[in-house]
Order: sequence, then structure tokens, then C-alpha cells
Amino acid sequence: MYTNVHMNYILPITDLRKNIFTVIDHVARNGDIVEVEREGKKIAKIVPLSDDAAERAEHLLTHVLPHLKGVWKDKPVKRNTAVEQQYWKRDIFS
Repeated sequence: MYTNVHMNYILPITDLRKNIFTVIDHVARNGDIVEVEREGKKIAKIVPLSDDAAERAEHLLTHVLPHLKGVWKDKPVKRNTAVEQQYWKRDIFS
């Protein structure tokens, strides 16, 4: 089994200012982490974001949808106009 090992790079803030788009493209392409340093202290970290549709769908199915189950069914439907009320009184809806 293979594991992905990503490098951590430490970059002075002046180099980040000069090459910000190159650094961002590198992080997005390779998945490496870039730490930004100023006056010898780490002040920021640039990490790649993972956007996995399967993880989002699983989260929705397990955490969000169970709380929504049928909450909209209890609310009464507003009938605004007389024409709309007559429409819903037709025999096909009875």
C-alpha cells in the first residue's frame, strides 16, 4: 500500500509576495504545504483543500437529511388568490 507524502516548505514572506501565484499553483498541483515565515516566526500556512463530492454527499445523508425529514409537510400551504383556490378545488385533486 502506498501513502502520499507531501513536503512542507518554509518560505519567507517576501518570496511569497514575489511569487504568490506560483506558490498557490504549486500547492494546488502537488498537495504540498507551504508555511510562511516573517522575522523567524511562522505566521501562516497554505494547505491544499480537498473537495470530495462523495464525502459531501455522505455528510448530507448522515447528518443533515435526518434532521429535515418532513419538516416542510407540517406547514400549511398559503392560497393567495381566488383563482388559485379554485384551481386546487378541482375534482382531480380530491
